[in-house]
Parts: sequence; C-alpha cells; structure tokens
Amino acid sequence: MNSKSTYVYDPKSDIEVERLRERDKRTSNRRSFALDHLDLSDVQQILDVGCGDGVVGFDLQSRTNRASLVGVDIEPSILNKANSKSINGKDCGFIAGDGYQLPFRSSSFDLISCQYVLQHVSHPVQILEEMRRVAKSNARAIIFEWDDDVNFSYPYLPEELDKLFKAKKNLIHNKGGDRLIGRKLYHLLKASGWVEIDIKMIHDIWQGPEDRSKFLRGTELSLLELKPQLIESQLITNNEFELAIKQLVDYYSGDIFSVAFFFAGFGTNP
Repeated sequence: MNSKSTYVYDPKSDIEVERLRERDKRTSNRRSFALDHLDLSDVQQILDVGCGDGVVGFDLQSRTNRASLVGVDIEPSILNKANSKSINGKDCGFIAGDGYQLPFRSSSFDLISCQYVLQHVSHPVQILEEMRRVAKSNARAIIFEWDDDVNFSYPYLPEELDKLFKAKKNLIHNKGGDRLIGRKLYHLLKASGWVEIDIKMIHDIWQGPEDRSKFLRGTELSLLELKPQLIESQLITNNEFELAIKQLVDYYSGDIFSVAFFFAGFGTNP
C-alpha cells in the first residue's frame, strides 16, 4: 500500500488477517498457472510492492536460484508476519514504505511484483512508473489483479446478494479504487513505460456446492468487514445486508456453476 491508498479494509483487524489467509489459499494456484512459463533462474533481486505478509514474494523467490527478496508495505503490523515467515538461508527483508516513493535507489531490482495493489490506488500509473524507476534495464514486472465484471455464475445471484456485491464494488470506486483494473493492465503498463507487455487471464471454474463452498468464508469475511462503511455510505441498508449474508450462505452451498478470472500482467523495463 501507499500514502495515497484507497484501501477499504483495516489491516490491523482480526477479520482482515483471516480474510487474507483465506484469499491466499485460492490465489496461489492462480499464480502458479501465470508463472509456470517463466524462467526466473537468473533473477537476483526481487521487490514486492504492497507485500502484505510476504506470500507473493516468497512464491517468486522459491522459483529462483538464490535471489534476495525485499517487500514493501505501508502497514508495519503486517510486516511482522512477513518477517516471521522468512525462510532460513534465504536473503529477505520487509520494510515499511510508500509505493509512490519507494525507498530505493534507481536501477536496483531485476524483478518487481505487486498483487491486488493497483485496484486500491487512485493513480496506478504513478505506482508503475515508480516501479520502473527502481527497476534495472531489462528487469521484469509481474502484476496480479482482479476484474469483478468478467466473472459470472448460474443460476444468477439473488437480488439482495447481487446488490451487496455491487455495493462493495461501488464503495471501492467511490474511494478512488478500481475493481475493474484487470482489463486495464495492458494500457496502464504501456502508459508507464513498460514494454513487451503480455496480459494473461487465468480462470477458476467452480462446479457444484463442493467447489464453491470452499470460498464461502473468505467472501463472507470481506463483506462483514465492510459492513459499517457500506451502511454509512448508504450503499445498502442493514436489513438488506443481513438478508444478503443469509443468501450468500445458501447460494454458495447450492448447485451452481461459476467462473472467475485472475489477471496477470507482464512487462519489461527498456
């Protein structure tokens, strides 16, 4: 994160810690599909921007020979969790820092990543430009993001649950974020000067209650944490929210077919 973040979650709350834990369970497989074609054996210095508890950085580091890893996040409390996960024998460290003003010299890293960061900032091109500044010539960027409006399910969402999901998206947009950032990655990377841009879409398909119910807890947590803000912003009423949560449990336990897409953007620093 960074000083101009539009992040709507409280990184210090117990709900957020559990939500991120649940999210990481389902994003690791998506990253694997995105990264399996890459040869990272020659990477020596990795920077993960908005690193959170370090899961993305550790994933990338494990795909190299002996690369060092630095993670940057605006929230010190979550960095303690990242440092506690440090792998013996691996060169890594996690520090507080601002994505708009990264605390590193120019041309310092040959691989820079961020996951679910750009959707929470008002000026994503500035973040990507700053990532370029600290990237060496020919360094690579890997950006993982989301796009709410390319996902779909059948049968369709119940009315109140559909309204709740739209309220969450509108809350983030009203604060300056963008939950449709996935489709924009190509142009954002191009506008910030990255070249050799490649965008991949990795899909998850859930068929029936056993598949979909695995993601119930993480989805429920993300909505419960935002409840006060959603109601205060008059995007949904308390009664609508409570009914939607009941519908969520029933819907995710039903015989539904769902597809969600995970975006991975790649670029090279000229």
